[in-house]
Amino acid sequence: MGVGFAVLAALGAPPRRSTQGVASVRVAIPPDLHPLVRKALRALKPDPRLSYRPELDDKLLRTPRGFLQIAVARDHTERAGRLLDTFIRRLEGPDVRGRVFFVDDKTMLEVDGEKFRFRFKEENATTPHRPTADERRQIAAHPHFHSVPKVDHQPTNRFALELYDPDSSYRYRARLADRKRATLEQALAEVPALLGRLVQENRDAEVERARRKREWDEQLRRETEERERREREKARRAELLADAHAWREASLLRDYAAAVLRARGPEDEAQQRWAAWARSVADDMDPLTRGHSVEEGDS
Repeated sequence: MGVGFAVLAALGAPPRRSTQGVASVRVAIPPDLHPLVRKALRALKPDPRLSYRPELDDKLLRTPRGFLQIAVARDHTERAGRLLDTFIRRLEGPDVRGRVFFVDDKTMLEVDGEKFRFRFKEENATTPHRPTADERRQIAAHPHFHSVPKVDHQPTNRFALELYDPDSSYRYRARLADRKRATLEQALAEVPALLGRLVQENRDAEVERARRKREWDEQLRRETEERERREREKARRAELLADAHAWREASLLRDYAAAVLRARGPEDEAQQRWAAWARSVADDMDPLTRGHSVEEGDS
């Protein structure tokens, strides 16, 4: 898109407007609004994401970080302020006793120890963009020019209030909005019950997570015990086979020593010493005689 703006500049079109240091937009702020709402309305600025559309700079406004997260058209700020005032007063009222706080660029709510991310925005309609006469001239002169928008955004004066999990920004947990049959003003009556339901859902989810963790830990314990049992059984069988092999070898040595004595005569003192040594080697090898008893029925 940088190339597109260079082309615009070369054609003498208005350069892209910088968003740095953009002053807050002056809007009418009723004095009876909640302090957080008044501060947010004072902080409204042109939406930097639409700064390449000069015709929208005074229409679509947004608050910076550290204020209630709002996206609203300039002409609809008064209604937006009233809606937010109603919401926050019900949040902080005796039926809920919640609070608003800020984390980086997020507006957060805390209700009975549970935290939620909060968004309030005006829904914008989109219509296919019809190139202006100037844009048609640019396209004719530069066929590969791609900076002409595909759609136009128009404020609708329809608002939506969305609640998310603290670290989520894609899938809302609850949403109140202007509908054909009911306005958002009417829907805000549901706020205490809605927040109570979300808090209970969080607690139910925590109970379910704890239950699943207990089941997982128990399954892991059983699997670990079974694996250790199999390993012990495998080791016992290996030891059994090794002992049986050693016993057979020891028996063979004893038989061999006896055969040597029979063949060479038992009167030979040297042969007697050798046979005694051979039997001691067999005794060291033999699991029945090497200094420990064979255990039976171990588990």
